[in-house]
Amino acid sequence: MGKLFVVGVGSGIYEDLTIRADRTLKNSDLIYCDEKLYRSLMTHFDPKKIISNSYNATRERCMNAVKSAMQDKNVSIVGSGDTGIYGISSIMIQLVEEFCPDIDIEIIPGITSFISGAAILGSPLTKDFAIISLSDNFNEQEKTKERIEAVAKTNFGIVFYSPHNSTYHNLLMAREIILKYRSSETLIGIVKNIGSNDQSVTITNLSEIDINDIDSLTTIFIGRDDTRVADIKIKKMVTSLY
Repeated sequence: MGKLFVVGVGSGIYEDLTIRADRTLKNSDLIYCDEKLYRSLMTHFDPKKIISNSYNATRERCMNAVKSAMQDKNVSIVGSGDTGIYGISSIMIQLVEEFCPDIDIEIIPGITSFISGAAILGSPLTKDFAIISLSDNFNEQEKTKERIEAVAKTNFGIVFYSPHNSTYHNLLMAREIILKYRSSETLIGIVKNIGSNDQSVTITNLSEIDINDIDSLTTIFIGRDDTRVADIKIKKMVTSLY
């Protein structure tokens, strides 16, 4: 019986891989990934080991990785960010549980966008914060609304994943809810295309956020009431520790 590694690769650029992830991928017999990650991985790992398929064919990719491990291969399957945060770790664990519980499965953490995006912005998440996905794929809209409401009325920092949909309905709803409890001057950090040559950073506030400038590769950071812009050479968000 082989072994399965579920590897988070962060933004997909090699420099953001952990040493553990890099070593695991180099020592794997096969590496399963989606077509987007293939382009960034193939220049650093043996392309003959890499098996890619459509970005949307997630379950097929996961099932094929399990089958390869059942054939005495040491197999890695990669996902962007950290695979335990809106990622494939849960799918892999459930597939192993269903088809071959004797497979050894190991989760390798990755640098997800709430970590990398926060570092780009400065230090907006110094204290308590919550992460909420605005994707309709994970929750019914009413459940999403309840979660936003619960967090907005506290002084938590908030990170929004998947803020873009065809009508921006969930993002508009989120802004409306937050404005019920927080000042329109509340700071917001917007980071797009983290780690790529097209990366962009905007620091604005609730009243001035440009909804139309947000896409599916954007991560949004909502500041606390003590989050401010530091008076330094390059504009940074900071939430004081004390």
